[in-house]
Amino acid sequence: MRLAGQAKMGYYPTPPALLPLLCKCLQRGGAGLLRIFDPCAGEGHAVKALGEHLDAITYGIELDRERGITAQRNLYECLIGDCQTAMVSRHFASLLLLNPPYDWSAAVGALDKSERYERTFLRDTVKALRPGGVLIYLIPLRRLDRKVARMLSHRFEEIRLFRLPDELYRRFHQVVVFGVARAKLKPDEAVHRYLVDAGAGRAVVPPLPEEPDFVYSVPPSLKVKPLVFRTNEIDPEELEKELASQGLHDRLLEMWSPSRNARKLEAIMPLRSGHLAQLIACGLVGGVVRDRDGLRPLLVKGTTKKEVDRRIEHEKGKERHIETERFVITVNAYDRDGCLITIQ
Repeated sequence: MRLAGQAKMGYYPTPPALLPLLCKCLQRGGAGLLRIFDPCAGEGHAVKALGEHLDAITYGIELDRERGITAQRNLYECLIGDCQTAMVSRHFASLLLLNPPYDWSAAVGALDKSERYERTFLRDTVKALRPGGVLIYLIPLRRLDRKVARMLSHRFEEIRLFRLPDELYRRFHQVVVFGVARAKLKPDEAVHRYLVDAGAGRAVVPPLPEEPDFVYSVPPSLKVKPLVFRTNEIDPEELEKELASQGLHDRLLEMWSPSRNARKLEAIMPLRSGHLAQLIACGLVGGVVRDRDGLRPLLVKGTTKKEVDRRIEHEKGKERHIETERFVITVNAYDRDGCLITIQ
């Protein structure tokens, strides 16, 4: 990758001049809620334009924080983080706009192989597209290799391949792939061969027409309950705001220090020894205690442990194994001389 590309994290936004041409290739396929999804949203301008054209709700994911903040203002919902760590409901979107980073994924271990992001994002994000949903896939022509062609030809039908208009193609050498998601995988060897030949420069790829003679109908989105669209990553700044607004710090302290609540407890009736043992065992009473005269301090700590008693009974030639569970309360106390007193 060029240094400029590395500085932008492999980010090449969808050219604004391309968006009106893409919109001409799309129409609403019916009334109802329609969701579109861009897992590499950038600042969200491209998916916003398609959403306005289709009257759709827009979802996105963006790795870069600054671009993601802008996208959150442009889209209905945008996650800031790694697309590969996000949790997204299957088949929730009717249109998938995919313009992945142009780079190699890093190998995690010695047995792992690096993989082009164009291939990785296609494989990992098509599950978000409903059957009958429309794919718009932007990649450099030379990245249309056998594996990408195989995924496209197996998972999609009504595939069309165009290079960007001449001026844009000279700058980016990109092509756009349209397709409709199949309900079930089905190989199409003719389409696979054409895509492979096109990526290798052995087949003619026509430019995207300014007035297309085709249009893809984007169907309404499926009802998905619950709709999951969240990231597994924790944003430190958002966590800090959440803690400040919700006051979780004080609540966590109360959970960690149950003995604070013990000062508020007042028994209506005198407690018996068993009651005191239970309070000590569950942590509501403990620490340093003294006798009735305020003398003889003891450091007290209680525990509760479940034990199982097992026995075997024989009756009429049959053997029964019986297990009885019971809770054993143990109170340990140290006096000022260091002697251990155990009550069970």
